[in-house]
Amino acid sequence: MSPASLSLVQAVPPLPIEPAPRRNHAVIDIGSNSVRLVVYRVEGRANAPILNEKILAGLGRGMAATGRLDPGGVTRALAALARYRLLVDAMGVDEVDVVATAAVREAQDRDAFVAEVAARSGFEVRVVSGREEGRLSALGVMSGAPSATGVAGDLGGSSLELVTLTGDEVAGGESWPLGPLAVSQPDPPDLGLVRSQVDAVLARSEVLRAVQGGEFHAVGGAWRALARINMNLRKYPLRVLHNYAIPRVDALELCELVARQSRKSVSGMDPQAGKRAETVPYAALLLERLLLAAPFSDVVISSHGLREGILFEHLRPAERAQDPLVAGAIAMLGADRRAIEFGRTLFDWISPLFHGLPRLFPEGRGRVVRLTACLLSDLGATLHPDDRARIAFELALRAPYPAASHVERAFIARALARRYTVRLDWVEADDVSRLLDEGRRRRADAIGAAMRLGADLSGRSAEILARCPLTLEAGTVTLRAPRSHADLFAEHALKRLDQLGEALGLPVRAVAGP
Repeated sequence: MSPASLSLVQAVPPLPIEPAPRRNHAVIDIGSNSVRLVVYRVEGRANAPILNEKILAGLGRGMAATGRLDPGGVTRALAALARYRLLVDAMGVDEVDVVATAAVREAQDRDAFVAEVAARSGFEVRVVSGREEGRLSALGVMSGAPSATGVAGDLGGSSLELVTLTGDEVAGGESWPLGPLAVSQPDPPDLGLVRSQVDAVLARSEVLRAVQGGEFHAVGGAWRALARINMNLRKYPLRVLHNYAIPRVDALELCELVARQSRKSVSGMDPQAGKRAETVPYAALLLERLLLAAPFSDVVISSHGLREGILFEHLRPAERAQDPLVAGAIAMLGADRRAIEFGRTLFDWISPLFHGLPRLFPEGRGRVVRLTACLLSDLGATLHPDDRARIAFELALRAPYPAASHVERAFIARALARRYTVRLDWVEADDVSRLLDEGRRRRADAIGAAMRLGADLSGRSAEILARCPLTLEAGTVTLRAPRSHADLFAEHALKRLDQLGEALGLPVRAVAGP
């Protein structure tokens, strides 16, 4: 296949930062197994689902033998789509995209189904090719993980799409009939036979042959269920599936274990699996064969896929250029321009203290993480003082911004907790603390202490903060103010300055005058 690519513009967002217009965008995904409606609140590069509903219609069930959509599945799908029409109309959704994937595109009766959908619900269905499905899914992955490298793999009911990710573009899409509804699986299971069937198909993959490293970004409900099983087995502290990473060796062990399980056993390992429990063992077997076919370093779970790729296509170039983590933080602030401007100014104000310190995140990423923390610095300001630190911590840890690793989430959350309190014993006792090494814990505490100083010194005024620079001079943290603002150096502000010095392990001084 000749590669088709689409560049993703990436940059640290320009300052000042402006909130993007808000709109609602619905995507309906008619898959081989499920029919799902997701309505997103979209604000530039940030998006968050405000309605997520699906039915397991099973359109692709039995297609390998009949070549036609399952009649019962058609009935269930049409009923669901009629309901979805009522919902999107009632919500006043601005845009609606309806896409159909493997089962519909391969069915002999696809045209009749598409016509019936239009007649019953008024939706115009876009039937995408396997290559286009893979491209959209890969765009969705990269919209939530902009520096992703390796391969995106989208496992649906009937097909597996594989697309190369290079960190700034998607290329080389393939579609293979390797969904659980498309592969013959004998009863009782014969794992050796299924492995040989899968290996024979994967051996033809140009995408896998070209892999020289990077991650395998797994898209699809069955692989998310597999990740939940891994979290349960590891007693993992953060129950956020997006960007959950499993090292190669651990992933192979997991796949070998789960591939041998019955549906009942899978349901016990993942009570949320529901009807997907019957496909999870096959998903584990397929992932195992993919890992053995190419030298991936890790498996990274992506909650973003085809639907988010469609949203990305609708963005203007200026919106695509935003960093999605920063955009997500701005979206959390809503229309509070004062909070956005204070966060931007606070970021500029504390940055001189951290420019020369050892890098704890990939190049440029530390700046984005610090900016995000500063933008969210007022997240708990209106809450009761007893609750601010803990609630801000939880909100930052589990917020719906997509482009944060689990380490970054924990780092931002800890910085926000420290922004509101010196006592972090409850954070230290939290299992989430194990996501951060000692260096990152200390850096997050220092950023939090700097944010607290800036907020308390200025009364959260960007104008006042800009007049009182914070610098690092000859190894001393120096806070300056013009003589006209010397009264800002009240006792509690100087106390915050001392606490910042303790967090950085440096002496401090406050200077009022020209």
